[in-house]
Amino acid sequence: MALRVSIPADYSSITLKHYRDFKQAKNEIEQVCACCQIDKEKAKQIPVKDLPILINAFVESLQEERAKFFQVITIRDKDFGFIPNLYDITAGEYADISEWCKDVHTNIVKIMGVLYRPIEKYTIENRVLNESYVEQMTLEQFNGAMLFFSILLNELNNNSQEFLEQTLMDLKKQMQDLTMD
Repeated sequence: MALRVSIPADYSSITLKHYRDFKQAKNEIEQVCACCQIDKEKAKQIPVKDLPILINAFVESLQEERAKFFQVITIRDKDFGFIPNLYDITAGEYADISEWCKDVHTNIVKIMGVLYRPIEKYTIENRVLNESYVEQMTLEQFNGAMLFFSILLNELNNNSQEFLEQTLMDLKKQMQDLTMD
């Protein structure tokens, strides 16, 4: 009896659940269960010589990183929107994300559950982690959210530097004006 399994081909088809489960796997059987999304009984039917082949195919698909920012992500019948105003993030959410980022592999679903919230009647609800939906988001979507923050950080750094340079020039001019008087 031939057993057929499938492995996500690229970043846009690797779900957060695939990734989290793969990273938390303790052995090859658990890794195959994670990357092929099959139960342990099916994984045990796979010839041992094929386990590394399946695992390596999944690892190769992880190597081709992609990132695309999505303002709205649709999972099955539900839309999730990126947090519309970062100033509205609560202290608890900020503390949670800060802590969770210490172990992204384990907490990837929780992080995305804070950043993307269910959209209901044109407003974004308070965060209620709906794990069965959020874990279906992809690594491409996660990387897109991380790319958003990376770009934001770079722009803040550049703007801060420009602001400080301009302020320094203004202060120098004021000092020159004072010394000339």
